[in-house]
Amino acid sequence: MDKFVKKIPATSKESSEPDKSNPKPKPVKRKLKKLSATELVQTTKETVLGAKGYSILKSEFPEEDIETLKRELVAKPNSQGGFSLAAVPKKFPIFRESGSRLYMPRYFGEDKFGLAKRMRIGQGDAIDVPFKGTLRDNQVPVVETYLAHVTKNTVQGGGGLLELPCAYGKTTLSLYICAQLKVKTLVIVHKEFLLNQWVERIQQFLPTARIGRIQGSTIDTENKDIVLGMLQSLSMKDYPDTTFSSFGLTIIDEVHHISSEVFSCALFKIVSKYMLGLSATMNRKDGTTKVFKMFLGDVVYKGERDQEHDVIVRGIQYRVDDDDFSHIITNFRGDVMHSSMISKLCAYTKRSEFILKVLSDMLVENPNQQIMILAHNKSLLTYLHDAIHSRKIASVGYYIGGMKEAALKESEDKKVIIATYAMASEALDIKTLTTLIMATPKTDIEQSVGRILRQRHTNPIVVDIIDQHDMFIRQWYKRRTFYKKHNYKIFQTTSEKYTSDTSMWISVADSSSKSKGRGRPKKSDTCNIPTTGRIDARPTVLQTMLTGEKCSSLDSDEDENVDSDDEESFTTARTAANNAIFSKCLIQLNT
Repeated sequence: MDKFVKKIPATSKESSEPDKSNPKPKPVKRKLKKLSATELVQTTKETVLGAKGYSILKSEFPEEDIETLKRELVAKPNSQGGFSLAAVPKKFPIFRESGSRLYMPRYFGEDKFGLAKRMRIGQGDAIDVPFKGTLRDNQVPVVETYLAHVTKNTVQGGGGLLELPCAYGKTTLSLYICAQLKVKTLVIVHKEFLLNQWVERIQQFLPTARIGRIQGSTIDTENKDIVLGMLQSLSMKDYPDTTFSSFGLTIIDEVHHISSEVFSCALFKIVSKYMLGLSATMNRKDGTTKVFKMFLGDVVYKGERDQEHDVIVRGIQYRVDDDDFSHIITNFRGDVMHSSMISKLCAYTKRSEFILKVLSDMLVENPNQQIMILAHNKSLLTYLHDAIHSRKIASVGYYIGGMKEAALKESEDKKVIIATYAMASEALDIKTLTTLIMATPKTDIEQSVGRILRQRHTNPIVVDIIDQHDMFIRQWYKRRTFYKKHNYKIFQTTSEKYTSDTSMWISVADSSSKSKGRGRPKKSDTCNIPTTGRIDARPTVLQTMLTGEKCSSLDSDEDENVDSDDEESFTTARTAANNAIFSKCLIQLNT
């Protein structure tokens, strides 16, 4: 009987517990293999280079891989010195997607997956516009390098960036490239005065070229060889798919502007066989340089500034015994409010009058020079313009945003041109300029100085006003480093000792004469801190005073390379030194 009895499993507490000796295995997360470019191409069936960029078929990838790609395709701008939460720049995507495809910048896609397997952009309409002119010797290797780079692949073409300093002739050599490639060309600019300058250069070097325009509601592209497009219109307006299909070359002037969220939208609409980006300074302080490099490629040629210009820098340290003027404006966190400080400089009448005196003296010294005065705020420019005009110091004209082309042309012939840094930072092309007066402080001045070097002059001069506040002194160190790097001759004085006789000014040693004891004071050094009033000295000078060591000159090389890349957000340290500290410095000097 027993053999027919079904044995029932025990229901005791012991038997009901799970067998811990053989636990259930946990699911293992799949670790993605990092594939080489060759492996990615082999495993990818549908890579396409089309009118919207480089694209892949989303169904060919796991969802988590697509999400990883999207995270990589996000631009994260750095703060540019705003002090409110509203000023913090937001992230923005640099990809587009449809139900089936993910679209990305061309060179990001090629870096990840290799050359696209399918080509859906045209070769561009053929044109024949002979170049009338001769390239300079330093321009020849630029065009040779670029053309060799983009023509390696005869079917898909290519792109690249040319980083060339001011006065290198970026427009001219770009037109030469256009003539060599012999394809219909789109030129993108972000300012109307730049558009007009391109028209002039095209008429000069490619006189047979038919010129069209894309601006606002105007779409004039039919039967044209070169079309000029405004970046704002291209970014924000929708165009028929066929609008850009006839272009074989796209040139983007001042390409660093196209990295913003709005402007980068244009690059998803315009994908041509050949792409060319131009700028004197490719690096953006907001950290979005990678955006236009993803679309256009890397820098294929970087030119060096012509060192033959014998530039003279006249640095004038402006000092005044005025507590209100010396006071540094900060926010609730103690951060310097840079824009408010600039406004304070611009509103200080004594300072403006001093600049006018310097201007008058320079015109007496050399009546034949043409001078450009640059500042951030239009309020200061207006004051200077009206004073120059009413006092009949010289003929004067504005060169600021919003002016009509005819008015800008009229100003170009004036003895004194009043302009904003924003206008001078772009491809402003007034070849007769010989002298620059920087009426407000700025760190990045390469573009501004380049305005007086577009043609070789006997004695190009830069007048650099150095304000007494700590953050502005630090900016001067940055500018001085730039001057020394380019072998400019630097002479300095102070507003108290100012004289039009520059032979009385102090000559600053060039970079080649630096000693190993960099930054250490010499017996000949004098303390350049104001003898009265509030001090705004850099922390190292304050430390020198407090420790009893010899007070070094503000003209020494100490702290020359201080880290203040973002001039708008630089936070000064302890600028409110009192008279007791200053007295200690005087004692050291007297002993």
